[in-house]
Amino acid sequence: MASPDPKSITVDSLPQLLQNDNMVKLAGVDVDGILRGKLVSKKKFLSVAEAGFGFCSVIFGWDMHDRTYIRELKISNAENGYHDLLAIPDLSTFRRIPWEDDVPLFLVDFLDPETKKPICACPRGLVKTQLEKLKEHGYGAMAG
Repeated sequence: MASPDPKSITVDSLPQLLQNDNMVKLAGVDVDGILRGKLVSKKKFLSVAEAGFGFCSVIFGWDMHDRTYIRELKISNAENGYHDLLAIPDLSTFRRIPWEDDVPLFLVDFLDPETKKPICACPRGLVKTQLEKLKEHGYGAMAG
């Protein structure tokens, strides 16, 4: 069966898309470009697909060896208890991971839970913010 166009996936279409799945992988990119995520039940994913879920900010406080940085960031530090960020699944990033029994994968965007704005340390958020600024000035960007 052919995979659907990820751009056409909506919250309402998720139950059909995931009808034969039990688990879903959700992952975000840290400041080192490392994909970090968690495997959640389909039921949990469907309940957070639109509004998002809490994701520990330590994702932006670990180095590539999973040790906290000596100089911690304001958004991720022991003083604030590595508080949760808001992780919103980006449904347009849907794909299946063939080497993990075709488990469905969605990337997440990390937002400040109070302002709902992208976290400054989130590479995906940074790129999206810059693309919006370019668009405001009548420009675009291409890569790859």
